[in-house]
Amino acid sequence: MAIYTLDLIGKKQSVVDELLLLNPYQIPLISMVGFSEPIYNTTHEWYEDEMFDTDSIVTAAALVSDTSIVVADTEPFRINQVVKVNEELILITAVNTGTKTLTVTRGYAGTTAAAIAQNDVIEVLFTEGTEGADAREARYKGRKPASNYTQIFDDTIEISGSSEEIAQYGIDDLYEAEKQKKQLELALQLEKAAINGIKYSNGTKRMMGGIRQFIQSNVTDNGGAVLNSLDPINDLAQDIYRAGGFKDGGTFAIMVGAKQKRALSKLDQDVIRIERADNARGQVVTTLITDFGEFEVKLNDNLKSDELILTDINRIKVSPLGKRSFFHTFMGKTGDKTTGQVVGEYTLEFKQEKAHGRIKNIG
Repeated sequence: MAIYTLDLIGKKQSVVDELLLLNPYQIPLISMVGFSEPIYNTTHEWYEDEMFDTDSIVTAAALVSDTSIVVADTEPFRINQVVKVNEELILITAVNTGTKTLTVTRGYAGTTAAAIAQNDVIEVLFTEGTEGADAREARYKGRKPASNYTQIFDDTIEISGSSEEIAQYGIDDLYEAEKQKKQLELALQLEKAAINGIKYSNGTKRMMGGIRQFIQSNVTDNGGAVLNSLDPINDLAQDIYRAGGFKDGGTFAIMVGAKQKRALSKLDQDVIRIERADNARGQVVTTLITDFGEFEVKLNDNLKSDELILTDINRIKVSPLGKRSFFHTFMGKTGDKTTGQVVGEYTLEFKQEKAHGRIKNIG
């Protein structure tokens, strides 16, 4: 048995290194991203830069003769921009943000005006410059704040005097064995919160928002269909690409539960030939090669069985609040029992949610 002295009572002992030595299959996300530098507020805030959007959707059909186009969002557009709808170039002469209407010159630069259908994409090409013109009016898109709360993870170890003295097969130190179990349980809680958490605060109680809550832009409903091709994943990666998610490189990975991991390993297995001298057979997919890069496949049973998450590990941080990374405190003997506590307080920083994506409702 371990011998405790009065000097140990109430002293914090970091157990972060012990957590990082856990089996990666137990805490796959934390094993991928590790623990980052501390933050110093229970509401952790960061700022994200975004460029102006470069396209929108036409929300009402327009005839060949129409000089007004109604769009879903006017943010991408300004006067003297040349935009494109199908094969037609169009010059913007006025922008009404209230009615989301563009006043335009049709069939610009010798192109042929054509009817525009609802849901056609209207894409910004460039802003046309004029020789000798004054500087055009500047526009600015401010950085957007994003935030998350810290969440406390804690549990107590309590061993009676009798339990400490009973011989137990394979256990030399019952208190230490229970401490190790509590550390694993709390690490799993942190893993689950980082994926499934809902951002919430009620004074002294706080819950961090998880990855699933943060991803809002690139969410695809697979309609209950099974993953029998790479098409849904390529489509999701294309959405991320169009949103600029790949422009800074990144380290992208696909996270799935056991059910979808098995489905991914079956992709195209009917066209794979195995020519080997031994009798081992089978196919395991650890990396998916797509049109937008190679994505490592990570098994994580803390996800739903019907979902797939494509995420950039470089844009994720799990950070402790100050010095409250996981630690153990021996609280000493109280009566006929030995008591201790394991505590940690962490938050998830999830940058540029448009650089991540999720497929839900997979069969």
